[in-house]
Amino acid sequence: MNEAMATDSPRRPSRCTGGVVVRPQAVTEQSYMESVVTFLQDVVPQAYSGTPLTEEKEKIVWVRFENADLNDTSRNLEFHEIHSTGNEPPLLIMIGYSDGMQVWSIPISGEAQELFSVRHGPIRAARILPAPQFGAQKCDNFAEKRPLLGVCKSIGSSGTSPPYCCVDLYSLRTGEMVKSIQFKTPIYDLHCNKRILVVVLQEKIAAFDSCTFTKKFFVTSCYPCPGPNMNPIALGSRWLAYAENKLIRCHQSRGGACGDNIQSYTATVISAAKTLKSGLTMVGKVVTQLTGTLPSGVTEDDVAIHSNSRRSPLVPGIITVIDTETVGEGQVLVSEDSDSDGIVAHFPAHEKPVCCMAFNTSGKHIILGCLSICGAIFDHMNR
Repeated sequence: MNEAMATDSPRRPSRCTGGVVVRPQAVTEQSYMESVVTFLQDVVPQAYSGTPLTEEKEKIVWVRFENADLNDTSRNLEFHEIHSTGNEPPLLIMIGYSDGMQVWSIPISGEAQELFSVRHGPIRAARILPAPQFGAQKCDNFAEKRPLLGVCKSIGSSGTSPPYCCVDLYSLRTGEMVKSIQFKTPIYDLHCNKRILVVVLQEKIAAFDSCTFTKKFFVTSCYPCPGPNMNPIALGSRWLAYAENKLIRCHQSRGGACGDNIQSYTATVISAAKTLKSGLTMVGKVVTQLTGTLPSGVTEDDVAIHSNSRRSPLVPGIITVIDTETVGEGQVLVSEDSDSDGIVAHFPAHEKPVCCMAFNTSGKHIILGCLSICGAIFDHMNR
């Protein structure tokens, strides 16, 4: 790269429709003498005066390139007028600061165009939503406002909700907020495709229809990860993968990893026998309460131990893949009493909690990683 984007970094007010243009400048390497002069000009006066420079720099918290319909020039004719760069789509970069975020469009010429800027506190997650996919029976309620930007801020639009507990949807066309989705617990990440908007909570997942933003389904059985990614998920064009907190044998698909934490068939039968014995013990406990006597050889401590043993512990490293198109509305529950509608795969992947996952471009493979710097690639199409 022989050119770089150069700009000052003063604190800017919120601009939902952008407008700032930063032109590229050639990169110049300072000579040794020029570096010494710059050091004397910047550092030495501070050492003698004892006061730092008054120029205030912004702190960048996160940066991410975004692939969306917004930087597809074939879908947005207005960007042809702004950039006039031919068929090369511009790069779309999102920059998060300690007090807000910016969205920049950078064409091949390097002349960056600010598309969105908001300064209302730190932002934990942000996504540019693609144009929704809908059939004859559905209509897009926000067609005139798109493209939309979903933002999870520390302070919601209402101003009364707890930090990071709402998703505000902004129109990048008009700059106005068109929808706000409230939650009772903090939000950790946002994902989206042409069908749904997925809101990731600590141990839950909520999916909303991309046309109406009404709740479509939700998952409450996620296994939390102790790392920075509290609840890792992967969202493809149709399938959603997440870490399940238990392995349900009747839904288990072929393959996967079998470690020490995964019960064998024999261990499962023994566990079932223990559960049956515990149930009979509890029946004896009820009889004891009615008659006032304990059966011989049974103590109160034994009853308490058997009662606690019935609670099966959570198992890390279990992956569930669901079809967001065929899964039923409401709660998605993978249990022995539930059917397999919408479940594409359910298998053990690691012995430790999964901290990250992603589908490949074809959607046929899922890449997983855990905290112990290990990874695996699974083909869930043949399960």
